[in-house]
Amino acid sequence: MVLVVHDVSKGAVRELQDFTLDLAFGSDENAFTLQCDAAAAPSEGQLVYIDGGEYGGVIDEVGYDAGRGASGMATCKGRTWHGILAGKRLLPNSGNGYLSISGKVGDVLSSLISRMGLGSIFSAAADTDAIAYTFARFVDGYSGLRACAAANGRKLSMRRVDGKVQLSMPPAVDYANKVDSDLVDFSITSVHRCVNHLVCAGTGELENRAVVHFYADANGKVSHTQSLFGVDEIAALYDYSNADEAKLEEEGRKKLLEYQTKGSVEVEAHDDMDVDVGDVISARDNAHGCTVSAIVAKKIVKVSRGVATYSYEVGSETTTKTSSSGTAESTSGGGHAYYAGSGLKLESYTFSAEVDAAALRAVEVKADTAATNASNASAAAGSAEAAAKKASDAAAANAAAIAAKQDALTAGANISIDGATISATDTTYTVATSSRDGLMSASDKSTLDGLATGATVPKMAESAGRLAAARTVAITGAVNGSAAWDGSGDLSIAVVGDSAAAGFIAAHPVGTYLENTGYDPSQYGGTWERVPSLGPHTWLRTD
Repeated sequence: MVLVVHDVSKGAVRELQDFTLDLAFGSDENAFTLQCDAAAAPSEGQLVYIDGGEYGGVIDEVGYDAGRGASGMATCKGRTWHGILAGKRLLPNSGNGYLSISGKVGDVLSSLISRMGLGSIFSAAADTDAIAYTFARFVDGYSGLRACAAANGRKLSMRRVDGKVQLSMPPAVDYANKVDSDLVDFSITSVHRCVNHLVCAGTGELENRAVVHFYADANGKVSHTQSLFGVDEIAALYDYSNADEAKLEEEGRKKLLEYQTKGSVEVEAHDDMDVDVGDVISARDNAHGCTVSAIVAKKIVKVSRGVATYSYEVGSETTTKTSSSGTAESTSGGGHAYYAGSGLKLESYTFSAEVDAAALRAVEVKADTAATNASNASAAAGSAEAAAKKASDAAAANAAAIAAKQDALTAGANISIDGATISATDTTYTVATSSRDGLMSASDKSTLDGLATGATVPKMAESAGRLAAARTVAITGAVNGSAAWDGSGDLSIAVVGDSAAAGFIAAHPVGTYLENTGYDPSQYGGTWERVPSLGPHTWLRTD
């Protein structure tokens, strides 16, 4: 194998034939280490790859030996193509909870590459098959693409062709006849029972917490129906504290499916066995008659002097794990996106803390501040204790004063005192009169009953007062007459016709204009309206 060194601005600058490459990708790491002659070593930011294959990435750091004993070799470390994808996030569109895709495989991959801003490095292979998938929130690019592929019975594959890393999702392959104890040495673990009852706990507290139960049968089929009991039942808790019941239904089923495995395989593969992450290896031990099938989770490639060897990590996590956790804003595995801050050193994904004098001084200042606050709090507590003692003494003094006054109480008319009890001994009262308080008489009650609903004595008295004096009712218009009335009976008014008024009305029908010195003609009858005029006052009869 030949390793190509590629500069982003210059293109391919040279090829390395004498090198050692240790590269891993899949469930974790997604990184590589390259050792080569220092004079030919790539620089930070340059790409290295084996053309036509999946192995390559970007150089993040370069280390050299110096001095008389220097080996003349350089050690370069970086992210694989998979690690570059893992450093991106598949974010949902604004206003949406999740990112969902559907359509042709090639079109979907092209859209996702553009979404991650990696169009200069990656491309998508043409594929017209249809897929659909909803990504976990904020999942990294590599984990999201692998999960999408697995959900559609496929695997994520990449090859360096035509100047870019071409992504594709071919169907996953089951290498059932490749791993045989007569052909390959391997370690095999067979599992009789894995986790088959998953208790999914979501939002809420105690009895109000959302809980969903999932069960797997002997064949690994997941449902809400339990089929394994007693010693065959293996239960686990899935603590997903910020998930509602609908989310538990979705994620709980996925989680229990992850536990369903018949075992695991560790195999050192021969040259003719080059499989991808996501493929299935079925290992058969002829001596014991045991066969285990598991998904390839991680691939390790080592190249030395042009010869490549492969090893695989196959299978899932411990099948009897009793608990796991999830979060609605979870970050899935697949890559490292860590950056060292002040006082921290990051090397090969290992953090080291370095505490300097400034940091220690900051701690001292915080400690001094805390001590001062504690002292102030202690003083405040002492003041509060003194105030409480004063309040207690005052309460005791008040209680004594009340007790003393209680002993000096004197019973009045119809009242008796027995210890702390005061009782009324006579509750009989006479009928009230104009000069004496008392109870309402039956006749008074009858009078009140005669009042109209809502009426009160003051209201009726007010009305009666208005009629206490005689009132005059006057009638004006075409007739004249008046009468005095005291409200004691019906009112009768004798009126006589006003001949002058009658003649006036007859002489001025509706629509007639009248000019005068300013008096209102309506006093003679009819309805009049004053109209604009430059001379005398002008009126128009309207009715």
